[in-house]
Amino acid sequence: MPSENRDRAEILTTDAISARVEHFLSSLSPEKSLATRKTYGRALGVFMLWVDEQGGKVQLSKESLQDYLLYLRRVRKVKDRTVQTYLTAVRQFFAFLSEKGLLQKDPSKGLKVKVGASAGSRAILTMDEVERLLQVTESSDLIDLRDRAILCCMLIEGLSEGEVVRCNYKDLEHTLMGEELVVRGRGGRLRVPLDSRTYKSILAYLSSRIGYIRPTGPLFVSHGPRGQNERLKVRSVRARMRVLLDKAGIKRLDVSPQSLTHTSIYLLIRSGVSRAAMRQRTRPWRLFHRINDLKARGLIDASY
Repeated sequence: MPSENRDRAEILTTDAISARVEHFLSSLSPEKSLATRKTYGRALGVFMLWVDEQGGKVQLSKESLQDYLLYLRRVRKVKDRTVQTYLTAVRQFFAFLSEKGLLQKDPSKGLKVKVGASAGSRAILTMDEVERLLQVTESSDLIDLRDRAILCCMLIEGLSEGEVVRCNYKDLEHTLMGEELVVRGRGGRLRVPLDSRTYKSILAYLSSRIGYIRPTGPLFVSHGPRGQNERLKVRSVRARMRVLLDKAGIKRLDVSPQSLTHTSIYLLIRSGVSRAAMRQRTRPWRLFHRINDLKARGLIDASY
């Protein structure tokens, strides 16, 4: 093993971690089954692969391990219960190193995974996180303008990713009641009144697009080298919103692009929108589950 000073370093390379993993696995109690040993070995192998993708070295901190858990979920598409297994192996590994005096502190201590999170229990963004999201999209780049418009549609108006991609140019209307967006989805059409920030962001994006936009053409299109001016897909919207969350430094494990839609309902209720008005602009099943969740968490009055 390397010298004690190097062992106690807070930044380790893949090779250094590999040597310690071998030491850890060989020291496991004989009471551990062969299946458990293999599971730990596979899980720590994935951890070393992630370290390689970070440039071959990693800062041993709780924050870096949270990034690793995000990697498991977002890149490797690992399910929550399997993430829990991977985290158990990592925690056992770092606890072993800490007990042997090979680390200054255990970076995995207190790190947990919320298992079985459903769409109805997606986290709500804080007001600080909302502001940070809006700030990272303040750019005149065409893709940034599009992403800000989509962000506003989801975060301020409560549209889902599927509703966003189905919007057409003609769905943006100016009425006696103000600017509205006709939204199509499961359960029919909705007329969603637009906040001034959302309307301005959509206009800024449309003004930057080159060429004629057909009335029945998509409101939001791709601007990449492939699929130029084609209707965005749900997975593309989801990926772009994840990019914005990362740019804003929002890396909580319980936050996802769907959190934007759920947060909007909370913000609308908080701003004084009545339940009757919410029914006119939000899908019934989405409103029902979200309101019940907000009540259970004590974020809105039980009488709402």
